[in-house]
Amino acid sequence: MDIYVLDLESKEIIDMIDSFESNIWTVQYFSVNDFELVVPATDKNIDLLQKDRLLCRDKDRDCDTFRNVMIIENIKIVADWENGDKITVSGRGLKSIVGRRIVWKQTNLSGKVETGIRQVVSENIISPDDSARKIDGFQLADPAGISDTFDIQLMGENIDEWIESTCSTYGIGWDVFIHGKNLIFELYQGVDRSYGQDKNTPVVFSDEFDNLLSSTYTYEKAEFKNAALVGGEGEGVSKRSTTIGDSSGLSRYETYIDGSGVSSNGEIITEEQYYKMLQDYGKDQLNTVSFTESFEGTVVSDGNYVLNKDYFLGDIVQVINEYGISATPRIIEIIESEDENGTSVVPTFSTWEV
Repeated sequence: MDIYVLDLESKEIIDMIDSFESNIWTVQYFSVNDFELVVPATDKNIDLLQKDRLLCRDKDRDCDTFRNVMIIENIKIVADWENGDKITVSGRGLKSIVGRRIVWKQTNLSGKVETGIRQVVSENIISPDDSARKIDGFQLADPAGISDTFDIQLMGENIDEWIESTCSTYGIGWDVFIHGKNLIFELYQGVDRSYGQDKNTPVVFSDEFDNLLSSTYTYEKAEFKNAALVGGEGEGVSKRSTTIGDSSGLSRYETYIDGSGVSSNGEIITEEQYYKMLQDYGKDQLNTVSFTESFEGTVVSDGNYVLNKDYFLGDIVQVINEYGISATPRIIEIIESEDENGTSVVPTFSTWEV
């Protein structure tokens, strides 16, 4: 596999890396991608692998479109007379560029989640009031037609962290890729390939199909909360509040969420809109203290299902481990690694229904 080296500003290909000792490419559905590449410390590699340059595997290129592109953020050169000199470069994907901006002014979003995210990106990156905040060549892809809705108020949030949290809540994936000379921001949703649907051919990872080499099931509930009192504007008896969660008895785990940052703007926002925003804020915060039920597995990379042909990042698949636990998780991360021992593909599965 070859790896292209590109210039961040021009998006032009500078050269290629055609040999390396190891590489780890981690692609995320909700979060920001990351990588690590180890190569011999030759004069060519030292000259090529400079900070802020871009790396893209040849399999992620389609004409003038480059996906899963990484930014060199860290460089380490080790001189070793016995084992040979090495360069290790690492960094994050193009989605990290979105994290260079915050929500600059108070923004009230009401309606479709997709529309709201696109608005935040447009107002803070593509067409901000302050031209110094604009990133040239940054564009929005066509809408994906995602129907989820929300009511939320923002100010000061780091945009990539907010998008990650919002997308995680609503099961939406996002990406930033190169097309021509432009950076394209995209929202999308994975496809259901589990047994619970009949539109797509199921993708099943199990011992029975000999395509699940190893698996780890984890359940953690120590920090779990499912009901909250959300405090809003005001003080004392005048303080506004709302509740979320309908569990009762021993099944109810309560917490308090400070939502005082949600503002009605001096009653400019209607009371109904304000409480809807307070509710959505509380739900978003409560989502961070939910129980964790996850499934990690190592699959056969050249087995009966092929990554990016039979299944893709963000898809919902069927997983059955050797103990008979059956689940329909979403693939939220794919770690691809290659070294002298061969190639491996490790998908990370999200919270799932047993």
